[in-house]
Parts: sequence; C-alpha cells; structure tokens
Amino acid sequence: MGLNSVTQAVLFTSLVTAITVFSSYLYQKWKQVKIPSNWEQIGSVKKLHLYPLKSGHRVELQRAEVTKVGLREVKEDVKFFQLRDRVLIVYGAKDHEFRTARIYPKMVLINVSVHDEDHFAIDAPTMKTLYVKIPNRKDNAVTKVKCCYNEYIEAIDCGDEAADWFSRYTNERDFRLRLGYNDANQQRDITKSHYKLLNYYKNLSNQSTGLFADLASVTVINQQSVHDLNKRIGNNSNVTVENFRHNIIVDGPDLQPYDEDNWDWIKVGDNVIMRNVKDCTRCLRTTISSENGIRDINRQPLKTLETYRKHSGPENEPILGTYLEVAKIGLINVGDPVYIARK
Repeated sequence: MGLNSVTQAVLFTSLVTAITVFSSYLYQKWKQVKIPSNWEQIGSVKKLHLYPLKSGHRVELQRAEVTKVGLREVKEDVKFFQLRDRVLIVYGAKDHEFRTARIYPKMVLINVSVHDEDHFAIDAPTMKTLYVKIPNRKDNAVTKVKCCYNEYIEAIDCGDEAADWFSRYTNERDFRLRLGYNDANQQRDITKSHYKLLNYYKNLSNQSTGLFADLASVTVINQQSVHDLNKRIGNNSNVTVENFRHNIIVDGPDLQPYDEDNWDWIKVGDNVIMRNVKDCTRCLRTTISSENGIRDINRQPLKTLETYRKHSGPENEPILGTYLEVAKIGLINVGDPVYIARK
C-alpha cells in the first residue's frame, strides 16, 4: 500500500470516528429531557439504607450522599473513604459468576464497615473480623464478574485472605468464592445484555446504572405498599421493607399502596432529583429474613405478590418498588420531604 493510500485510510478512519462521536453527542442531547420545576409533596423519607455488599446486611443511615452511581455514606468527622451502595460483590473463583443470598441465604448477615482510611472491616456470626485493604488497579487483579442478564462488570479482586474468609463462611472451601470491589471508575454498558429491557423501558439507559446493583443506582419503595402486602398475606404477617432491600423508604399520611408505580420524577429535600426508569421485579431473595438469614417455608412474600403484582413486561415477574436514575446529585436526610412532579 502506497503512502497516499495509507494517508487516505487514516483520514477515513478518523472521519468515521469523528462522525460516530458527534452522532453520539447529538443523540445524548436529543435524549435529554427537561427536569420539572413544579413539585408537590407526597411524603417524607422514613428510612435510608445502604448495602455495601451485594446481598449483605444493610447500613442504616440518617444522611446520605446521592451520587450518579448510588448512595454513599456521609460522616462529617471522617474525611477519608466512605462506603458506597453495592460496592462489593462475591463471585466464583472458577466461573467468575456473581453469588448472592439466593444461593447462600446467610450472606444477608454479613456486615461491612470502614475500619480506617485503607481498610474495610467485614463481620458475620461465628467468624473472626476480616480486615480488607481497599484494592486498587495497580496492585490487585482486575477481572470481570458475570452478573444479571449475562452482563460483565469490572471488579478489582480483594485478595486471597478475603477469598478464604468468604469460602469458609459459605462452606464453599472446594468451589472457592472471591470478593470483588468496584472503584466507580468504569461506566457500565447494558446495551447488549439488557437490550430487551431497554426496548421496553424507554427512560432506562447506561446512565441509569449503579455499581454492582442489579440495574439502576437508587431504589425507592412506599411503606404503604408493604402494609397492604402484609394484609393480603394475613396470618399476622410481618414482612418488612428490609425484605426488599431498597435505598429510600417513603411514607406519608396520604400515600396509597403502590403509588410509587406512577411516580415519574422524584425530588428529595432541596436538591436531589431522580427519575423512575423501571419497576423492581422481585425474586426468591425477598423470602429471606434480613435478621436471621432464614428462608420463609411458604415462599412469602413472593407467593402473594405473584397473585396480584405480576408484570406483563419482558421479565414476567412480580413487581414492588422502583429503580431510579439520578438526575441531580446532593445530600438527603431521614425526614426530608419527598416530592413528585406535578402533571
């Protein structure tokens, strides 16, 4: 190939790249929608929950920072690393597939906290506290973990000591489990793995995603929906919002069960604004108590949800609560007013 041919090829490639980038920019500008300016209050934040380990125990917060990829812990007296929602994930050493409480119910009893500026502390019943140095891309192996819908998400491995701890706790000494960490530096791409959902839910996009969350970065549930569910189950049912592992629990005197299905734009406090991008489909995980790790022998509350909350969309599963994409970041608190956009 002559010099002119090489030059032409380079120019052509550069032109195609430029057109692709510019087209993507135009699409994103076109896709942007105007954030509402008129709001009506429908309740307030009753609880704030953060789940550092996917399928692990919750951290109950009074205040949280809402970031593009989910909630982050806020402590005024601590200036270093703070916990993020679903920042850790357990996966198989051989198949690199994620593991959750659906397989190992007692994972819900694992607590994660910040030990110091360089370490997590991880605790569980009968186990000695595990101190995990926060991994980085330079010193630790980077892998891809196979998650929901065969989506592969990058994870930084937390080392052999953590792998031994999780393998012993779940009695998987032979198969081996490992612990992965998300440094929030990689944007997830769900265009191939979740294409059916993207075609159905028009507000859902790559920008909706969290770290190791099943899908979007923040979830919300209405306390009245859980009250109604308990009435339907009967027999003094004591299902709680914790069965559903949401980040923001909303309550209010005028709220009706399942109102959250119809919330489009949501504002919390003075600044944080989010948009409903998808309903939350429910699985066997909801039947496991977050307090003792025991699965309900009657498959409740899932069994009852299947009788009246089955979704007709591509997943064909019962729904409760909603996934939110963060449009405007900021701080939120328990007790903050919650608004929805006026129609």
